[in-house]
Amino acid sequence: MHEQLITLNNILIRDAAERHLAELRGEGLQYRLWVTGTARSSTVHMRVTDLTTEMKVRIADVLSGRGVHFEIEDAQVA
Repeated sequence: MHEQLITLNNILIRDAAERHLAELRGEGLQYRLWVTGTARSSTVHMRVTDLTTEMKVRIADVLSGRGVHFEIEDAQVA
């Protein structure tokens, strides 16, 4: 895949993830999100403030089924 298409794909994945996380943000979720990708796959990276096991499960549920990998970590640990 051409580098510009990879970049565009990463932007689209990030925008979609942000839309899907809107409800959790409304509940107070604070995070930093970015996407990295190659021609073979993309990864959504998140650093979440005060991440709990329950919230990690909820985030994964919201973002699952998008055909990407996830890396969700507590912002305090990273």
